[in-house]
Amino acid sequence: MNKLLKRYSLKHLKEEIHEYGFSYSNTDFLIEAGSIMAFIFIVAYLSQLEYRYIAVLLGFTVILIPLFIYAWFYQNYEINRFRMLVDYLSNIIPIFIQKPKIIHALKEVRELTINRMYTAVDKAILYIEDNKTDVNVYENALKIIEKEFPNSRVKSVHKMMLTIEEDNSKDYHDVLENLYVDVEGWIKRVFNFHSELKNRRNKLLILCGITLLMNCLFVYLYVSNEYFIGFTDNPMYQLSTSVFILCIMMVVAMILTKLHGRWLVNDMTASSEKHLERQYLKVKRGPLKRSIVQYLLCMIIVAYGLYVAIIKNDLKICITLLLIAYIIYKYKDMQYKSAFNSVNKALVIEFPMWLREISLSISNLTVINAIEKSKEISSLPMRDEIDKFLKSIYTDPTSIRPFIAFLDDMHVEDAKSSMKVLYSLQNISGDNIKSQISSLIIRNQEMLEKSESMRNSDSIFFVEALGFLPIIIFSIEMMVSMFLMFGHMMNQLSGVIKF
Repeated sequence: MNKLLKRYSLKHLKEEIHEYGFSYSNTDFLIEAGSIMAFIFIVAYLSQLEYRYIAVLLGFTVILIPLFIYAWFYQNYEINRFRMLVDYLSNIIPIFIQKPKIIHALKEVRELTINRMYTAVDKAILYIEDNKTDVNVYENALKIIEKEFPNSRVKSVHKMMLTIEEDNSKDYHDVLENLYVDVEGWIKRVFNFHSELKNRRNKLLILCGITLLMNCLFVYLYVSNEYFIGFTDNPMYQLSTSVFILCIMMVVAMILTKLHGRWLVNDMTASSEKHLERQYLKVKRGPLKRSIVQYLLCMIIVAYGLYVAIIKNDLKICITLLLIAYIIYKYKDMQYKSAFNSVNKALVIEFPMWLREISLSISNLTVINAIEKSKEISSLPMRDEIDKFLKSIYTDPTSIRPFIAFLDDMHVEDAKSSMKVLYSLQNISGDNIKSQISSLIIRNQEMLEKSESMRNSDSIFFVEALGFLPIIIFSIEMMVSMFLMFGHMMNQLSGVIKF
């Protein structure tokens, strides 16, 4: 609540915008706030609203203006933040390939970064240079960057740099080149999605503007007809139109605050991890048995439905009661299926990212050791599936069955073919394994694209649904206005008849 209230402080709003790397003055605020209020006033005036209703709308506009301005700059900040990440990731790998020393790579890449990334890299360098007692100095220094930019690609790059620095690995070029291919593919996909996100935002905002202007046009066309003059004086019209404009303003606020794209950079946050764990525990328990109460309730509803159909001869109520009985009977099955689908979708999204980490690790580890180590970065469902895999592989180390069976119970279709490749890598060495790893990483790009697309769709599902709201709200407003016009016309006719 305190954070929300601070948004209404012009000083705090300016400070927050400055933190995002944008210049913002009192004049800018007055121009933007004045433009928004002028637009709302024009729409309300053209909609024939009385001044008291216009005043109320302008009051609500004053409340929403800081949210509009903050959300607009926050969206642009997230775009810039992604560009900061691109500057870092696309440069540090080539620099590290030339000279595999972390401190050298950080100093070189610092000059190629800006704003918060520059600050984070600079702090990491100072930590390395000033700290003489920390045995994990490089790891803790790189965590400064990871904290500011919690991104899985940043984590992968740092992990690989630490492995090469600490193990003095000589054979690192191929691994880093494979990692560079993965990073560049991700950058390209995110740039495309940022463009789509911006287009969606603009189209939705235009749609909201069009619905407001169409309502103004509707009022103008009908008020210009002498039969409908005066219908806008109806208090119901004044109230419904004010609510309509206010609802469109709320939709605009939700569009601006939700389409920020923060999840594209912060892809290691786990806000839904607890929900996923609960769903996975439901799946592990299996379908729950129906209770006696459920059976009795279903039998009572079915019996009453048949009574209504036979005695009362009311088929509609009978069908409704039978549907209710069916839903009660299948409720626990539906719960289990919903939980299974949630876990399946989460694993489909996670598997390509997990496979990417395995692909990068097997240059220094065996396939089995890489899979075992991957538990550190995996979700609860994936960790349990890895434990099942390891138990099977230790029982029969040479069999392909554990690889084929991995995630099979969870119906992750893409897992089987990729796990077969991992099985084949166990008996390959030298140049052949390098080409196979490269092939696996390139092949994994398609799955990563599919995974990221699913996650992006989930993230903007709510906003996509908002696209229907302006049309629905406008349709309701039209129905109310048409009803009021019809009533007004009937009153006019009755007056003429009496005369």
